[in-house]
Amino acid sequence: MSYNVNKIFEDVAYLSKVHSKKEYEAHTSKFKDDRYGELTTLVKSDDVAAECNQFCEDVFTSFKKFGKVRGTDQMNLNYFMIYYVFPTILSEEENGSEICDTLKEVWNQHFKCNISYTDYNTLYEGFQTKIFGIPIGKN
Repeated sequence: MSYNVNKIFEDVAYLSKVHSKKEYEAHTSKFKDDRYGELTTLVKSDDVAAECNQFCEDVFTSFKKFGKVRGTDQMNLNYFMIYYVFPTILSEEENGSEICDTLKEVWNQHFKCNISYTDYNTLYEGFQTKIFGIPIGKN
């Protein structure tokens, strides 16, 4: 494995369940500080497609059980990618959208899913305060 998947996706189940703007902001900041450096090979590569393929293969290998990734793990991995990996690449890299397009394609093909991505501000603005499940405004 060329990527430290255990470090990148440490606490993936916890981090994929974000409930407020404040929580999302704190988790994103921590991801950038502690984990984004693990993706340097991917974002700085001349052959982004090959690195994306290697990254997805490493993630699959780390999380597979009996030849496939369990549904709950897959859901958490997808949320983690959408909440942290894609928005950070978009905000930190000059050619972030090209990297994210390639990574999304390879991820969807490798994990047989259909995720997309957006930027940090769009996600951040989407969080709402709820009381008993009823939205009462933005947090």
